[in-house]
Amino acid sequence: PIFLVFAMLTTIYLGMVLGYKPYLNSRIKNLDKEINNLTQAIDDVQQKSLANFYSQLVNIQNLLAHHPNASKLLDFLEKNTHSQVYYLSLNLSLAEKNLKLEGNAPDYDVLAQQLEIFRKAPEIERVFLEDSKLSEEKGIRFSVRLIFNPNLVGL
Repeated sequence: PIFLVFAMLTTIYLGMVLGYKPYLNSRIKNLDKEINNLTQAIDDVQQKSLANFYSQLVNIQNLLAHHPNASKLLDFLEKNTHSQVYYLSLNLSLAEKNLKLEGNAPDYDVLAQQLEIFRKAPEIERVFLEDSKLSEEKGIRFSVRLIFNPNLVGL
């Protein structure tokens, strides 16, 4: 039994050293030749251009990974807007973490409901109604400033 195990281990070792190792070395040499051929096929100017392009892609990826996602803001507005309210403009200030919205509501009751929706949203710390005017043809034109909660990340 011990001799049989020793014979099997010796056979496996010799098979690896005499068969598999030369096979792997020949594969390495072939791959090195292919790499050299590909390197020679692309001149230095193209290699530098490719390296610059790759560097730019990595930089863009890093910028996008750390850039605020505007679609989250639009999702927030979609979920937290009364069905009868529509916006005319928005102005987002990331430095001040606030959003100014100008819009229209059919009456003051709907405007009050909209302000309450914003007040209850966990993403919003404070809500300021800056201006509201009664317009006979369009209802209430308003301007509201939303201060985002600094503890919540994502907007």
